Amino acid sequence: MSQSLPTTQRISFVDLLRGWAVILMIETHVVNALLMPSLREQTPFIYLTFFNGLVAPSFLFCAGFAFAITLQRKWTEYTFFSKSFWLYCKRLFFILIIGYSLHLPLFSLGGMMNLSDEYQWETFFQSDILHVISLTLLGSALLIPLIKNQKHYHIILSLLGLLIVFLAPLIRAVDYSDFPTLLRPYFSINYQSQFPLFPWSAFLIGGMVFGTFILPKMKTIMNQTTLKLTVAGLAIIAIVLSLMFEWLPWTVYPNHNFWNASPEFFFVRFGIVCLLLVGCWFVEHLPSGFVRKAVTVIGTESLLVYVVHLLVVYGHTFEWSFIRFFGPTLGYVECIGLTVGLVVAMYLIALGWKFIKQKNKNVATIIQFATLASIVIRFVVG
Repeated sequence: MSQSLPTTQRISFVDLLRGWAVILMIETHVVNALLMPSLREQTPFIYLTFFNGLVAPSFLFCAGFAFAITLQRKWTEYTFFSKSFWLYCKRLFFILIIGYSLHLPLFSLGGMMNLSDEYQWETFFQSDILHVISLTLLGSALLIPLIKNQKHYHIILSLLGLLIVFLAPLIRAVDYSDFPTLLRPYFSINYQSQFPLFPWSAFLIGGMVFGTFILPKMKTIMNQTTLKLTVAGLAIIAIVLSLMFEWLPWTVYPNHNFWNASPEFFFVRFGIVCLLLVGCWFVEHLPSGFVRKAVTVIGTESLLVYVVHLLVVYGHTFEWSFIRFFGPTLGYVECIGLTVGLVVAMYLIALGWKFIKQKNKNVATIIQFATLASIVIRFVVG
């Protein structure tokens, strides 16, 4: 259960950004689930919502960057459908299965087979972060043996990313009521889906393109500070230009809404994520302290932390959870307290699991299979 997004080598500032994204994701879920309604109508919650809205783009960006790292060493293997290519695809399918399983309306195979409520099926088929990651990476991986030429591949993927960004407002405006329940959440937020592929997959593709651009320069440019400042400068330019376009008195999109999948909002968030990455990049070279090490551990075990904290906060098919125990009745102080406690617990779980993997991979594999087998058996029997 520990597969973070598959990588062949680790770059600490990416893990650091992913770790902070996961920590803020925990805070976001705790606040969204437990904060009392009256506080949601006040100004602080509006600002908090904007900053929390950077969590998903950062998480997806890091997934794309990790994919760029993978391709650095395994391009030839992936081009010819090697064993490592199919292993990577299998891991992505595993992540997709986890994504669906986290939204099971009933933790019972028999119950699911007899389920007739369309609303509950929409709940099950909603598109979440793990769906976006697995499907976008799977599509990107499958393009490799089809295109084969690495330069052409990166150009085509970049163009696809831009196409997703600029088509997103139009895709969102389409009525998908006649589409199969399985497909609708991938295109629209009207079916309990917060993360349709348009434009969210573009954040992952952007991370991949960014990583492809940056990684070779990290090896050739002696003055890393110059590279970091260049990236930061380009990110600021992207943010400023996006806001300038938003202030223009005309738009090419009908019913334009800056906050609803607009290209301007995408590039503002993408620019901020790049600035956050540069910040982690600078921190990487400072003396390492406990907080940074802890955040990095959470980043390296992001999938495990993601799954466990969701079960604690929302419970899904389990009887106990924060939302069932507290409900939306808490203030900011209580939410912060629960967030800190949950982050500490997730760190200890991530640290323990990392220790087991490093100490004995066979034991870790046995634990994984035993856990998965017990879950599957309970689902089938229950």
